[in-house]
Amino acid sequence: MKERNAESSARRESETWEEALELARDSEHESKGYEDAYSRGVAATRQVFWPCSAVIALKGSVMEEVPATPRVKDAGEGGEDEEGGNAAEDEEGEDGEPRPPPMKQVEVPILRYVATSHSDSRAIEGWTLRYMEEGRTRSVVETAQPLLIHNALDETQGLHFFHGRVRGAAGGGSYCAVPLKDKGDGSVYGVLAVDSLLDNRTLTGDDVEKLVQLAACIDEAREPFASVDREKRRLEEEEKAEAARKAAEEEEAKRKEEEDAAAAAAEGDGGEGGEEGAEDKGN
Repeated sequence: MKERNAESSARRESETWEEALELARDSEHESKGYEDAYSRGVAATRQVFWPCSAVIALKGSVMEEVPATPRVKDAGEGGEDEEGGNAAEDEEGEDGEPRPPPMKQVEVPILRYVATSHSDSRAIEGWTLRYMEEGRTRSVVETAQPLLIHNALDETQGLHFFHGRVRGAAGGGSYCAVPLKDKGDGSVYGVLAVDSLLDNRTLTGDDVEKLVQLAACIDEAREPFASVDREKRRLEEEEKAEAARKAAEEEEAKRKEEEDAAAAAAEGDGGEGGEEGAEDKGN
């Protein structure tokens, strides 16, 4: 009986795995765009790792205003900073109120969550993680290597995404994130992540391998849309290059025309002067 149960369980697990791979890679080509491909990938991941929470987050950026120069904390003798400006005058305006520092726009890299297995997608989709400043998922984006944290709720692990958001957990559960890679150039465009906080089980190396395979299927499912975008960008770049080439040719032709006109004018002036000189000599 135990052997039959084990065989039945193994068969169901194998069937579930194969079904998940088919779903993630979209073997029937049902996806109509990126969003569909990502949603199918999350559904497949949840099917394999049930009960779990699965998400897909994509690389992006946001523009942010920051002070153009850091405020000088310590002024030199006479209240002047290193550049010779008066620190008191720099900090206060004419009315004595603090003067806001000059600002500049900077680009901040982020991970934007676009698909989730959460029952209410509004709870997470659209969230952003400033992965260069906080969290451990940065390593996945930078190294293209999987990340496995056995205890996701351990604050020393630096998983800021979970801090203050998980209630009633028993202190277990793991977090695993793997890179999503563009089939064209192999660059990392996002991450596929799963956590097991719902049942506090510890994920293993085998789970990491499964997640890597699911990520590869998601990459495959999005490729038709990504290849169209790559071709569109290529054509746009070619058009820009051709426009720049024509503009350079026109500028060169205009410059040469102006030089030729100037040379002709100079030659004409010289010829008239020479004739007058000859007439004067003959008289």
